[in-house]
Amino acid sequence: MPHDFRDTALGRAAFWIGSLCLGAGCASTPLPEIPVVPLDEWAYVEDQAPVPGPNLSEGAARDLSESWGFIVAGRLGEADLQLAPLRALAPGDPGILSAAGFLALRSGDRSGAEELFGRALEAAPDDVLASLGALLLILESEDQELLFTKLKRLSELDPDASLVVERLPGLALEVAESRLSRARDLARAGESGPSVAEAYRAALEAMPDSADLFLEAAEAAFAAGDRQSAREWFETVARSPAASKRQALLSGLAAAELLADGRRFGESLTRLDAILRDPALGSFADLVERAEGLERRLEVARLSERYTTIREAERITREQLAALLAAEIGEPDDDRNTDPVIAIDLERSWAASLIQTAVGAGYLRLFPDHTFKPRGLVTRGELAESLAAVFGKFDPEALRTAAADSSELDLSDVPPDHRYREAVAVTAQLGLLRVSAAGTFRPLAFASGAEAVRAVTTLRDLLGRS
Repeated sequence: MPHDFRDTALGRAAFWIGSLCLGAGCASTPLPEIPVVPLDEWAYVEDQAPVPGPNLSEGAARDLSESWGFIVAGRLGEADLQLAPLRALAPGDPGILSAAGFLALRSGDRSGAEELFGRALEAAPDDVLASLGALLLILESEDQELLFTKLKRLSELDPDASLVVERLPGLALEVAESRLSRARDLARAGESGPSVAEAYRAALEAMPDSADLFLEAAEAAFAAGDRQSAREWFETVARSPAASKRQALLSGLAAAELLADGRRFGESLTRLDAILRDPALGSFADLVERAEGLERRLEVARLSERYTTIREAERITREQLAALLAAEIGEPDDDRNTDPVIAIDLERSWAASLIQTAVGAGYLRLFPDHTFKPRGLVTRGELAESLAAVFGKFDPEALRTAAADSSELDLSDVPPDHRYREAVAVTAQLGLLRVSAAGTFRPLAFASGAEAVRAVTTLRDLLGRS
């Protein structure tokens, strides 16, 4: 149970020593003088007070409050005498440690103050006075990052503190600009996704209300291949009240596309439907076109029953292959098709819009008479050709390198002058389609649904589209 300091043995001893001093004429002995070291930042502290720990008695808490009054008034000798028995009584109390820290700071003992504030924060990480003391020690530091971290922590504990209100906005802007510069340098240098995203995340920590910065970070993360961070930040902009209508729609659409890339078709459709219902969408022709393209691609989610049976097909059809490519791979991000695909035999195909996407992206071709022949069967050679076409759209240089090496592959039934030679060699080298131990590929054999699904999903993962 908490007890009064005056009821302890130490308290009684102090009382009798005081009585003896009075009887012996000690009362006239002057208190020790401790010079007050001027602190320009002291004004930030005067409206604060130490918070005693839960185990400190009421009497000790009153003594702590009185000692704090002495510290604020600059009567450091009296404060020292008042705090000494309290520190002996409760050496780990955060309120006593914080007060002792400011006594040391006003006395010029900065290292001692740093130790005391550190101990106070170990005992009570949310102690406002100790956080403020630790911040004052580095307030004039040139280490902007350290200063920002300490000031940000104080803002979480006491957002209305005058030091926070006066210093944090300007410092946050300086830190954000420094971090943003580093993030942009990494993005320009073509660094990998995690490092770019990490650098942008640090900049966003300093400016969490900037829709422009979140959008820039999302686009940079996407370009660096970090789709998870990109989608997170696109979603943030889409919900941000600080974003313009175009920014919100653009970000929502980008997030829907990334959800579709991750085969989360239901979530993608939910977000897309909300965007299509937004009356402001019609003001942005490019976004309307992009939304309609995604809608065509997501037709597979509305026709899931037919789509999910592709794997079970003994022989895959052209419409099934088109649906598979459109749903799993999607269109190249920097080469979206804008020309209409005119095929005269898609009216009865369940995958009509997906066929248009696959043909528009250049993965499959129409016949010279403008037909697609949706129910035509796909040979292994034709499957190899379409897979190579997809790979070339995303990484043309790698396709050229693989094609150049195709002559080294020994294929007994696909000679060098064969129509599908290059495509078969490329897909075999990439591990998309199998060649038998005897070196045969069987280019004219019909491809199965399971074979096509395995090849397309492997290619999707290889391209980072998952």
